[in-house]
Amino acid sequence: MARTPFPSLCESEGKFHPWTSKVPMRPKMPMPPALARWIGATLIGAGLLGLLLSLAGLIFVVSVGTAAEGALMRELTTLDQALAATSDGLTVADSTLADTRRTLTALGTTLDDATTALTATMPTVIALKDLTGTSLPQTLGTTRQALASAQATAKVVDDVLRTVAMFGVAYDPAVPLNVALGQVADSLGELPTTLGEMSAGLGTAHTQLGLVASDLGEVSAGVASITTSVNAAATVVGHYQTVVGNLRGEVAAVREAAPGWMMLTRGGLILLLIWLGLAQIGLLTQGWALLADSR
Repeated sequence: MARTPFPSLCESEGKFHPWTSKVPMRPKMPMPPALARWIGATLIGAGLLGLLLSLAGLIFVVSVGTAAEGALMRELTTLDQALAATSDGLTVADSTLADTRRTLTALGTTLDDATTALTATMPTVIALKDLTGTSLPQTLGTTRQALASAQATAKVVDDVLRTVAMFGVAYDPAVPLNVALGQVADSLGELPTTLGEMSAGLGTAHTQLGLVASDLGEVSAGVASITTSVNAAATVVGHYQTVVGNLRGEVAAVREAAPGWMMLTRGGLILLLIWLGLAQIGLLTQGWALLADSR
């Protein structure tokens, strides 16, 4: 037996039937005129305010956008000039450090050569000190003894020759041989004192040379340390030059792209404000419609 479908709505009662999903339409209630006028006035006010704000925004974007672009370009130009000045200063600093490094290297070489020369001279000074303080005085003493013996022998020979002169042999020297040898011995007698003074002076010179060589070694080590610091500073300056060069490249790229960015930004803002202004026209239309319906 076929099942008879139930009606979705009881026509006699106008009620909702449990076997249907449709809801009977209720009659639309009219909006009170006062409320309609208030809402319409509000929508019109909001639309006018939106239009004014959109117009003000357009004027602001158009007028201020160009000034902002000019200010941005000026700031980028100033930054590029500052970076260029910094780059020039770093170039001068690098050149100065290079000259200083060469000067310090030459000075260090000179000090090392002087220290080597003094160190090599010290054995010679010691040898001269020993020669003048020991060897030569001993030799002079031996020579004086030999001269004394020769002087005695020459005195005997001189006496013999004077005796022979009595037999007609001419012998009358201005300075007898023994006297001449005595004068030589006497002159040699002053030399040990002079040599002793010279030996003492050479000893002092040896000590002073040792101190000077030590001081020169310390100065050379200090110059080497300064050279190392200068090399490190030159490396830092080179790093800064690289950084400044990269920054100048980035600033140049920004300067080139900034006008396009600013134009796109202004265009986007102008389109957004125009869209907002057009949206206010819908509010105005709805407001006028409500005001018209409330009459």
